[in-house]
Amino acid sequence: MLPSKTIDVSVVIPSVGRPELRNAVKSVLGQDYSGEVELLVVFDRDEKTTTPDVLDAATGANQILFTGGGKRGGFTRNLGVNSARGKWIAFLDDDDTWFPGKLRAQLTAASRFPSDQDLVIGSRAVQSITGAASTSKVRGIPAALIHPGQDIADYLFRRRHAGATRSSFFASTVMAPRDLCIRVPWDEKLTRHQDWDWLLKLGREPGTNFLQVEEDLVDIYVGTAGSISAGSDWKTSLMWAESALNSYGADTQVDFLAGQTLRYALQKRDPRGVLAVIRRIFRLRRLPSMSPLALGISGVLPRKWIQNLMRFIK
Repeated sequence: MLPSKTIDVSVVIPSVGRPELRNAVKSVLGQDYSGEVELLVVFDRDEKTTTPDVLDAATGANQILFTGGGKRGGFTRNLGVNSARGKWIAFLDDDDTWFPGKLRAQLTAASRFPSDQDLVIGSRAVQSITGAASTSKVRGIPAALIHPGQDIADYLFRRRHAGATRSSFFASTVMAPRDLCIRVPWDEKLTRHQDWDWLLKLGREPGTNFLQVEEDLVDIYVGTAGSISAGSDWKTSLMWAESALNSYGADTQVDFLAGQTLRYALQKRDPRGVLAVIRRIFRLRRLPSMSPLALGISGVLPRKWIQNLMRFIK
C-alpha cells in the first residue's frame, strides 16, 4: 500500500488474466510522471482459482482486486474506481500499453483549465495490428481531434471516416476526475460498446468537457485473443443503438448503424441482421453518409483484410 499522502492518479486495469497484462503494468510503472500514482489491477476472475503466473503479471500493483469472475468490463472498472483513492482515474486495457509521457502530458493539459471543471482527457494513439508476420502500426489516431463543445456522439459517429485514423476516443487513453467516474459509472450489463456508452453518458453530464492531447500517448493493440471488439454481434449492437442513440439526431444514428452494426451483420454473414439494420435505417428516414456506408459494406471482406486496407486510407 502507498503511504498516506495525496494520490494524483489512480490507474485501473481490468483484466481476465491475458499474458499481455505484464506489458500493460510495466508501461504504468515506467511513467516519467513524478507525482503520486497508484495502480489497481482488477481481475474478472475468482481469487481462489487464479494461478500464480497470472498474479505475477500484476507485480507492482498497489491493489489487486477480484470480481469473482464473469462480471464483465463495466463491473470490473467500477470496482476499480470505487476502490481508488486518486483525484484522477486513468483506464488502461490489459492488452494495451502507455508511452512513458502519457500521464505527464495529460496532467499538463489539464492544468490549463479551471480545477473545478470536469475534463475527460484522451489523446492520439498508435494502433498495432497483432497476428501479422511483421509488426504493423498506424500512427496519429485519430487524425481529427474533438472540437471544444462538440457533441461526443457526433464526433464519434457522424460521417465517420472509413480509414484507421477515423474519429476515436479509446478507453485506454481516457483520464477523468474520480468524482465524475463515481457519478457516472460504467454500465455493468453491456457486452458490447461499453466504452462508447460510458463516453455518451459523460457527455450528457452538465459541464463535462472532452479534450484530446495531440501526441501519440498509447499503443492500442487490435485483434488480441479474447477481444470483444473483434466479434460480430450485430444484435447487441443494434439493441444498443436503439436505446443509447435514440436521443441523438437521425443522421448520427444512421451513420452509426451503417458503419458499425451493418458491418457486424455482414461479417456474420447473417441476412437477417442485414435486413434488420436496413429496416432501422429506413424507419429513421435518412441516408447514411458515404464514409460510414463504405465502412459498413467492408464487412463482406475478412476482418484481417479490412484492418490491412484501412491502414492505407487516410
